[in-house]
Amino acid sequence: MQVRQLDENDDWTFGNSKANYIKDNDAVLQNVTTRLKSFKNDWFLDQDANIDWFTILGNKDTKETIIKEVERVTLQTEGVTKINSIELDEGDLRSAKINIDLDTIYTVNNALGLEI
Repeated sequence: MQVRQLDENDDWTFGNSKANYIKDNDAVLQNVTTRLKSFKNDWFLDQDANIDWFTILGNKDTKETIIKEVERVTLQTEGVTKINSIELDEGDLRSAKINIDLDTIYTVNNALGLEI
């Protein structure tokens, strides 16, 4: 697997030819991160892909729902074979910190942390 690398602002990188691409495990982890940060209805080819963050983060007592949605989207990402653990730290009602330990077809025990 090979994808264009994203910068710290989640924009595509350009100008370094093949150095702007990442492969294998790094590509899978970037795809997981991108899919988890994407909102439902963002992709015109599949309106049900990704997570309805506006609804979930806007309500109380949604921790289990968030964990289930994160698990669903992560496992549907190409290259992911298993989720070992998901930790969720709900900040205010409009944010969440998520830590995932997952296995890919390339390596095991990959730590992935992101803030939504």
